[in-house]
Amino acid sequence: MITIPDQELNNVVSHLGQRSFSTYEFILALKNLYPATWNALEAEYGAGGSGAGKAYSAYSRVAHALNKEANAGLIAKLDYRKSPAGWGSPVIRYWASGHAEQEFPNELPDPDSVTEGAKQTVTVNRYERNATARLKCIDEWGVACVVCGFDFERMYGDRGAGFIHVHHLKPLSEIGKTYQLDPIKDLRPVCPNCHAMLHKTVPAISIEALKEQLRSQPDT
Repeated sequence: MITIPDQELNNVVSHLGQRSFSTYEFILALKNLYPATWNALEAEYGAGGSGAGKAYSAYSRVAHALNKEANAGLIAKLDYRKSPAGWGSPVIRYWASGHAEQEFPNELPDPDSVTEGAKQTVTVNRYERNATARLKCIDEWGVACVVCGFDFERMYGDRGAGFIHVHHLKPLSEIGKTYQLDPIKDLRPVCPNCHAMLHKTVPAISIEALKEQLRSQPDT
């Protein structure tokens, strides 16, 4: 199987700088910096033409490599955005060079099975700071706050790319002796301000309740 050498992948990410980048932008940089690697991928799998639409194309192999880096915490996996002309799909994945685990350390021993014992030992941050669960949450819900809509990259540019907290929806009182976290059902992306407001009371208020409070405020 033809793959992108780790050093080449890292060099391409570094070449793209601190800004967020799409899978297509990574491919263009790879073609420019390491044409032999791209040619080998294309010869083995085909370019795919429409990009994400064809399984096992050179395009999809690049996306797979980037996803593997994100799962390892080496780059940040962002949301889907409008794709460039010719990509063949209306949206395309974006990435950033940030190291996700520095802000959201993985505190759970098994990254694929998030199970807790007695509920009195559970803390909210233990779920919300799990790096693997966070990636799955962002993959489904994006990186903008679901309460207020704040997007750190739009406000702060490259520095804010990929930054967002995740909020655990399930009240601790509803957690039994064992609990399996479902990152898509149980977590939502929220900005730090909204996150603090959600947890200002015990138990935390719902996202819907906080959104209603925002709507009821003047000039919001």
